[in-house]
Amino acid sequence: MTVLAVALIAAMGFLALRPSSAPVQEIPPAQVQKLLRKLGDSDPDVRREGEAGLRQAGAASIAPLREASQSPNRLLADRAAKLLLELAPSAPDASLAKPAD
Repeated sequence: MTVLAVALIAAMGFLALRPSSAPVQEIPPAQVQKLLRKLGDSDPDVRREGEAGLRQAGAASIAPLREASQSPNRLLADRAAKLLLELAPSAPDASLAKPAD
């Protein structure tokens, strides 16, 4: 019984953490900006809502996320950088990379 419970919990965790395969929608720039502001919100539910919307925006959110990753608001900048790496992993932003010594 314990093994079944652990397997069920592991399966639920896997399903919750896998990337969504939702279709990418065309989102207006004003909506992308609203979603970016949500990334810096103190409420974790609002932040998750912003992340989900920016994931759906796909390529339309990459340039605004690069700009937001340079924000003085550390919460916003960190979330934007994380999403940027998720949405464009093969094209890292040179400004985010650390210089080689």
